[in-house]
Amino acid sequence: MPSNQHQAESGHYIIRSSDPAALASFIDEASNDPELELIDQIGPIGHPHTVVVAMSNAKAAALEQRFSQSSPLKIEPDRPLSLFDESDQWPGNLQ
Repeated sequence: MPSNQHQAESGHYIIRSSDPAALASFIDEASNDPELELIDQIGPIGHPHTVVVAMSNAKAAALEQRFSQSSPLKIEPDRPLSLFDESDQWPGNLQ
């Protein structure tokens, strides 16, 4: 069973780009890097604009540094989405 510490040391990250060629190059890189696990591609089939990748937090930090040096690629943590939480008020209260 994986330890909680190990789980805290890795996560899912979103990598996106407005440059399809740069993202395609990264996807090729990810498929050959054992530290990167491609989870999902978002966008038109064959032309994604975003990918979700599992990796260590250290690898994500290294990619963030690399991307910040004149790259069209951007990286950010993949956070869970929720429609509403109990404190949200919806106009007209649907209940």
